[in-house]
Amino acid sequence: MKIGVSIDGVLRDLLGKIEETHTKYFPPKEGEDGIEVLDYDLDKWLTFPEEEVKQNEIEFDVDFVEEVVKEKEDIKLETKKTKVTIQEFLYERCTVEIFGYAEESTSSAMETLNRLIIDNPQHEFVIISREGGMAIPSTFFFLAKTKSSCPNIKFVTEYSRVWDYVDVMVTDHPKIIDTKPNGKVSIIIDKDYNKDSNQNKMRFKTIKEIDSNILSEVESILNGD
Repeated sequence: MKIGVSIDGVLRDLLGKIEETHTKYFPPKEGEDGIEVLDYDLDKWLTFPEEEVKQNEIEFDVDFVEEVVKEKEDIKLETKKTKVTIQEFLYERCTVEIFGYAEESTSSAMETLNRLIIDNPQHEFVIISREGGMAIPSTFFFLAKTKSSCPNIKFVTEYSRVWDYVDVMVTDHPKIIDTKPNGKVSIIIDKDYNKDSNQNKMRFKTIKEIDSNILSEVESILNGD
């Protein structure tokens, strides 16, 4: 049995770290409430203030005439207003801080997974996530920091693709749960944002509630027993 385990929400507190990092660099103004990140739809929760960015060089001009420029005593560089995007925040400005330095979703989450791997050598475990760019090496840092002993790591470009590699998925992500093919099993880490799923069985508060007996039960489901 191939068992996939989501990094985010199961092993890593990504949403909590995004909220903490956003507050650090974009603190609320006096009298304003801080932001909350309550699910993976980050557009609902993250806003960024306008920033003034001064040009650090003269923009290219096809009509550039060196003599005219030399005659000018002072060349004023324009100041432009811009906003950070969520993509820039996650994957350029704060990638290592968010994906690498995040805490575990629950204490000893990785230790629990390591124990499951040791106790169930008949099964193949895969840590799997949808990530790209510099988030990948940052995630390897997180896995090293938390002493992961899982030998199989897989990164995909779409949430539905996780099912190409596993029979069972331990996850909290609604998009993974909702794309589960027939004949496969979701083990859901229960969160407010995945309660709309019609799957009521195989729900647990944390990975620490999953043990060898649960995996045997899942195997029976897969085998149609």
